[in-house]
Amino acid sequence: MSLFGKHAVDWQQRVDFKKLREERVARAHKMLHKYGIGAAIVFSWDSGRYLSRPWSHPYTKHIPHQFILLIKDAGFPYISVMKGFDDQQVIDDCPWLEGRIVTEDDLLQPEVIKFRADDDAAKRWARTAQQIKSLMNEHGVGDLPVSIDYGPPHLTKALQDAGLSIVDGNAWILEASMVKTEDEIPLMKMAASCNEAGYAAVVREFRPGMRENDAQAIMTKGIYGAGAEYIEGWVVNSGPRTSPRRFNWSDRTVRPGELMSLEACHVNYCGYKVCYDRTFLVGGKPTELQKELYDITAELHHRVMELLKPGITTLDIDRSRPFPPKSFKSLEDLREYRTTWYTNHFGGMGIRWDDAPTCTLDEPERVIEKNMCIAYHAIYCVKGYEGVAIENTYRITDTGCENLCKWPFDELMVLGT
Repeated sequence: MSLFGKHAVDWQQRVDFKKLREERVARAHKMLHKYGIGAAIVFSWDSGRYLSRPWSHPYTKHIPHQFILLIKDAGFPYISVMKGFDDQQVIDDCPWLEGRIVTEDDLLQPEVIKFRADDDAAKRWARTAQQIKSLMNEHGVGDLPVSIDYGPPHLTKALQDAGLSIVDGNAWILEASMVKTEDEIPLMKMAASCNEAGYAAVVREFRPGMRENDAQAIMTKGIYGAGAEYIEGWVVNSGPRTSPRRFNWSDRTVRPGELMSLEACHVNYCGYKVCYDRTFLVGGKPTELQKELYDITAELHHRVMELLKPGITTLDIDRSRPFPPKSFKSLEDLREYRTTWYTNHFGGMGIRWDDAPTCTLDEPERVIEKNMCIAYHAIYCVKGYEGVAIENTYRITDTGCENLCKWPFDELMVLGT
């Protein structure tokens, strides 16, 4: 953990948010130069957060609600607000956006999810396209392509009708955010610490006879009490629901001697998150099978920690990812069970889930660098029995990696005794 806490003080240098915002936007402009892009239309909630858009409710993550417009070499992006509603609020909250806060008169934001006749929608988006082109011309980049991450077909057509060429808007911003700055890493650690407050609450309060959604409620209170912004999703499994793993939660009662895995998916702090999963035993003592399942899954993480270091590539990781033994061998009774390897997932982490780098054979090969952050999710199940899930997020250091998730995982922890 870093040397400081979550709040601002006058006696210690902590996260420098001014520097954080400026460095992120500078990296984005570097990518626009690299790929010859004149402007970027960004609908993604997480990518907009990276580019320092004002806070908006997380429910806008789930639909392409509004876009921001980043123009090459023009500093912070243009943010369209509702005149007479939130324009003064954004001006007060975000002084760094001075000169970039506009209203629908300058950058119309037609609602994407709306009952609207095609001709009406086309007319509205045509006006938006002309406004975008006008702003690009004002900054001298009107002859360059515009990128879009995702959005309505009417917008794409309107931009093309306005004489603008369209390119992909996802790859460049993933590349921009792939290597974390020195201020981003502490924010990811703070997100992890909020998650750990949730695990601590579950250890204190959960007992056999409670339900999966009771564990979820206990953990939620701990997480939000520690200062988290929001939780993006949940996976809570117990007993037979751990094999195969269900990517949901239920009201199932957890009985003594059963395994329970808890994943508060992507606890956010200042937009940053980590992937984090732990499995507990609820009451009693573990069986030999449960111990073997758990030990194998934990061992995989230690093998990953030996693997991750600067200089290897994403394809090296994919080719070298650890797999569990084909059979348990150490215990005679385990041979009755058919083992199933369910997930062995690597993914980049940061301000968005499944960020870059992506460590799979179907993605371009990249060299692993210091301050890249990679999550590893190991899930090992026995068919007809139970399974274990452990997930950590690792930061690449000068010589190896650092586990950002500090909740112990080497030994199976027992709840409710």
